[in-house]
This record gives sequence, C-alpha cells and structure tokens, in this order.
Amino acid sequence: MQQRTLPLSKKCTMEQLSAMIDSGHAYYLPFGVNKKAYMVVNNKPNMVVVSDISIFSINLNGSWYTWEELEELGGLYESEFDALSAVASRMQP
Repeated sequence: MQQRTLPLSKKCTMEQLSAMIDSGHAYYLPFGVNKKAYMVVNNKPNMVVVSDISIFSINLNGSWYTWEELEELGGLYESEFDALSAVASRMQP
C-alpha cells in the first residue's frame, strides 16, 4: 500500500497517536496558514499574514523568521490586543 501524508482525525487509534508523538511526528502549530497575526517590531504591532509554518520557522508576508528571531523582535500574537498587552507589560518597570 502506498504511504502518504494524511491529516490527524478521530479515526486514529490511541496507539497510532502515541506512536506519532513518541517518534516526534506530531506538532502543535500555534498559528493557522492564511490567517492574520500581529508581529511586534520596535514596540509596535504590525498585522501580518501567516503564509507557511515549519518546525523551526514561520513565513510572514513572504519572509521567513525563526521562532527565536520573533521572540527577539517582540513576539507574534493572534490578536492586536494580545500584542499591545505584551508591549505594555514590557514597558512597565
């Protein structure tokens, strides 16, 4: 039988799911592709579109960033409110 990539579904058995987790083949992706997010740069949130996601990086508006780079810049957030709250909390002494 030919193997191919399939999405996880409720049809997966617990054994299959456990095997995927144990082998490192299951990941949580915090953002959805073709969804907007807010990237903080210079203490200002900028709306970006998530173009692609990989294990070590994310593509925002056509540019690739590692997760570490995003943390150094100020972070990536699901909403503008979350981004503004993060900026405000960093500015407090």
